[in-house]
Amino acid sequence: MKEEKTKSKKRILYYCILTVSVLLLAAAIVLTVYFVTGRGGEVLKDPDDVNQPNNPDDNDSDDKDPDEPTGGENVDPNPYVAPVASVTYSLEYGDVYKNETIGWIYRHYAIDFAAELGAAVCSMADGTVTEVSYSKELGNRITIDHGKGLESSYTFVTPVTGITVGQKVTKGEKIAEVSEACGTEKKDGTHLHFEVKENGKNVNPTKYFEAFLEEK
Repeated sequence: MKEEKTKSKKRILYYCILTVSVLLLAAAIVLTVYFVTGRGGEVLKDPDDVNQPNNPDDNDSDDKDPDEPTGGENVDPNPYVAPVASVTYSLEYGDVYKNETIGWIYRHYAIDFAAELGAAVCSMADGTVTEVSYSKELGNRITIDHGKGLESSYTFVTPVTGITVGQKVTKGEKIAEVSEACGTEKKDGTHLHFEVKENGKNVNPTKYFEAFLEEK
């Protein structure tokens, strides 16, 4: 009788242990599913992608000055040149000038380069030709629009063959040759009459390049 009670107690203890083990296993499975699915379906990121430092090169564009040229652009530090190789001029901008040919006295809003006959005349900057005129009285004239209200004019010249209104020219490109003085400035000798305008108003051309007044 005593042995049967002992066996009964062992059997009950066995079932209790088995029941507790099953419950613990079930709890472990539930917790595993809960954390693996990321609490409501959230997909966990690859650990290699979490808290990675930003590439310093990715922020370069944010730190750049928007007005600063990029490395791929070719920016000309000297966008203007004198229109002739000899940068001496015989008549200064703003001088009171007596025209020996017609006898008039007026203020000279240009400079006259003392260039030789046939000397190359070049565009002072990139631009578009807006005028090519031929006149024995006033002298042949080429006008170039450089953009942003800047304009240059070259008078007493022989335009190069084929130059036309609307043509694009570059800084230093030959557009003409100095011709003989004629018409209203015939007695002034061979020279290039050169004007620069800003927004339609004459300005001293030497603000754009270095030139020297010839001693009288």
